[in-house]
Amino acid sequence: MFIWDETLTFEQFRRRFQTEDDCVAALYRFRWPDGFRCPRCGHSQAYTIATRRLPLFECRHCRKQTSLIAGTIMEGSRTPLRLWFQAIFLHCRPEEINATQLASILGVTYKTAWLMCHKLRHAMSQRDAALLLAGKVHIVNAIHRRQFTLEWHQQEHPVLIGASVDEDGQFSYLKIKIQPKFIHHHKLKQPEIEPFLLQHVDKKAQFTVFPVSKGSDAKHKLRKMGWLAECWLARLFRGIGRKHLQVYLNHFCYMRNLPAFTRFSRLLNDCAGFPTITYPKLTGSTAAARSRRLHRNATVSSPFAS
Repeated sequence: MFIWDETLTFEQFRRRFQTEDDCVAALYRFRWPDGFRCPRCGHSQAYTIATRRLPLFECRHCRKQTSLIAGTIMEGSRTPLRLWFQAIFLHCRPEEINATQLASILGVTYKTAWLMCHKLRHAMSQRDAALLLAGKVHIVNAIHRRQFTLEWHQQEHPVLIGASVDEDGQFSYLKIKIQPKFIHHHKLKQPEIEPFLLQHVDKKAQFTVFPVSKGSDAKHKLRKMGWLAECWLARLFRGIGRKHLQVYLNHFCYMRNLPAFTRFSRLLNDCAGFPTITYPKLTGSTAAARSRRLHRNATVSSPFAS
């Protein structure tokens, strides 16, 4: 099993996972840590079909064939596993990475790198959705600002920042969630707390919601996390629009909720354990919309168009 070392360089990592076989063996262990299990019947024995780029496993009981990447974030991808492993590694480094940088390092197109980044964030978001804030919980409302200004801007969004707090007052788990935007007299109204509690906080938790007017160290610590998220988005991505903002905030929280030495294993495990998301779903495009765009482009480019 791969052991994470914060001093490990990218070149050392690439040598460790140099071939597809290296990555296949590691992904197999993460996907089936207790040995193969057929997704249809649960049988534990399978024939290996190694004539494809990635192996297929044929259940000896029901004969169902299962790809190594079926049901994972990598399902349907033609990108080599070694590049996926490199992308996971680079996302787990303290300096992290954006799609433009990833495309340059991996030698892939920007579209491929962008899709890989979003699929990794999808795995992070699925893991976040499966975990609730528990124990002692602090919650505060804040404004996510795309621009650092005192005036209201249409790209600003209300958020609720919540965290599980340990006995020493440190955050053990953090969530930052966008809330519905309501404008009243050109001001953003405070978000309702009940939906956040129902969706993100354990029913047995003891929670404290800090009012806007009351200042405290705990409240300022939570708001500082929101400010750090804004700085991270501005530095690494030059700001993010509303459409994908939540998954980027999930990304920020995911990395800060994990000790550095567990990040690679945790993210690879989540990539192996959660299903993928497709490009059309990410972009909101449909077959009909693509057909209209193609028809429009063909009409515009036609030499007979008026």
